[in-house]
Amino acid sequence: MRQGARREPRRERGFTIIEILIAVTITAFGFAAIFSLQIGSMQGNIAARETAAAVNLAETYAEWLRLNAFAWNGLQPPAAGDVAGPLGQWRSLTPDGPVDHNNQPDQPLSRFCVHYRLDALPNGGFQGGLNGRVRVVWSRASLDPRELDDVCPNGAAQGLVIDLARYYSISVPVALRANAGGGA
Repeated sequence: MRQGARREPRRERGFTIIEILIAVTITAFGFAAIFSLQIGSMQGNIAARETAAAVNLAETYAEWLRLNAFAWNGLQPPAAGDVAGPLGQWRSLTPDGPVDHNNQPDQPLSRFCVHYRLDALPNGGFQGGLNGRVRVVWSRASLDPRELDDVCPNGAAQGLVIDLARYYSISVPVALRANAGGGA
C-alpha cells in the first residue's frame, strides 16, 4: 500500500430514515384499513344478532297469539285480557316499555317494543279466521330504553310511522283461527 494514499471510508449499508418513515407510513395505512374492515364486520354482526333476536321475539309473540286464539269464538278477539282491542288497529304487547331479547322488561338491554294487529280475512275468509301481524321495533342508535318511550305504549302503536333513520323494524305474519268448539 502506498504511503500518503487516502483510505476510502468504509460505507455501512443500512436503511435511511426516509426509507424507514415510508415503510412505517405504508404499514400504518394497512393497519388502518384492517381495523376499518374489523369495525364494519363487528357492526354487521351486531345488526344481524339484533335482527335475529327481533325475529325470534316476533315469532314467540305470534305463537302466543295462536295459543290465545283458542279462547275466541268469533271474528272478534276477547273483550278483555291480553289480546283485547278492535280489529284493524295496532296494539302494543309491551305497553309498559321495551323488553330484551328474552322478553324480560327492565333489563340493561331492553330495547325491543312489540306490537300486533289483527284483521278479518278478506272476503269473509274462514269462519273465525283472522290475519295477524306482529311487529318488533328497536332503536338504531341507542341502548337507552327511553329512546322507545314514544313507541311502546298502546296509543303510540296505532299511529306509529316507522322512521327508518331512527328505528329498525321487522314484521311477522300470523294466521289465527278461533276455537271452533265455542271457546273458554
